[in-house]
Amino acid sequence: MAAKEDLKSLLAQTRTGKQLSEYHLKLLKKQKINTLHEFLDAQNLHKFLALSIDQVEQIKRELLLVSVKSIKFSNLYQKQPFSYSTGIEEFDKLLEAIGQPFRPGRIWELYGESGVGKTQLLHTLAVNFVCKYRDCRQVLFLDTKRDFDSRRIHQMLQDRHLDTDAIKSCMRAINVIICASAESLIKALNNMIEQLSSGDDSIAQIKLVLIDSLAASFIFFRSAHERNMGRRWLNQLAMLMRTLAAQHGIAFVIGNLSMTSEDGAVDDDDDNEDYLTQCSPEAPEDGNLLGDYWDSVCTLSMAFELPDESNNDLRLLRILNNSFGISEGSCLLRITDAGVI
Repeated sequence: MAAKEDLKSLLAQTRTGKQLSEYHLKLLKKQKINTLHEFLDAQNLHKFLALSIDQVEQIKRELLLVSVKSIKFSNLYQKQPFSYSTGIEEFDKLLEAIGQPFRPGRIWELYGESGVGKTQLLHTLAVNFVCKYRDCRQVLFLDTKRDFDSRRIHQMLQDRHLDTDAIKSCMRAINVIICASAESLIKALNNMIEQLSSGDDSIAQIKLVLIDSLAASFIFFRSAHERNMGRRWLNQLAMLMRTLAAQHGIAFVIGNLSMTSEDGAVDDDDDNEDYLTQCSPEAPEDGNLLGDYWDSVCTLSMAFELPDESNNDLRLLRILNNSFGISEGSCLLRITDAGVI
């Protein structure tokens, strides 16, 4: 019976598939994908839908559950996707528990108050990544705050008791671009796409992009006068990241600034629909500075915050939203000279 239903109605019965927009459905129709079997047999769905491979496979699995006919299982199940390690044991355990290990194509958001240690965690992720994968993978660090500290990175590597050659190799594997504006941030990502599309080997090894921080680039667009430009840049940024994630398997971890509903928004009119200033009505204490729209872009959102304990070195990493599984859970991390552990 399910095979006779149109694809749209079947997708509406799945948790992940029902999140596809009308635009996605039109793309499927344009590709003459109108039935369950056509969807399951289609190749490169992730590319023209601008979704990750994981998202497409998840939709296929959910469609299987609502189907009662035999299906070509060889088209559904692929070998277990490759997963990275964050290099932080408790963090990796939490990711495994919520069903979202650190994989290519993931877009994660890390947000918290200013000074809580988000940059320290991003530095640690960069160092851990190149220490483990520097022979075949590199990191791109997009610094919007102009405070990337190479001396701190060097110190973290020294504290891991690496030899001089290994430290130099790790330092070379961390590429840094200063992006002082939203426009320069978008230009950097657009250049990546152009270089990857042209087969430029100099950038092909970059598999992790860290942005510190997104709020620093967009905070100037919070007034009524600048809001339309901010919306345009934010939409373009989202599309570039999704393209790099879906088509090139690049993982993103993005630092962002949280705000409470009591924090004043810089605005000069009463338009409460400005998503560059709104907090989420469901959790105002964890409001995203970029608003509700941005919450739909990332596959995982996490808060980095001070716990109730008086120990100044401890931080609580808390799951806020997870597109692939459980949206709750937390772990305690510690800030040390060697980074976050």
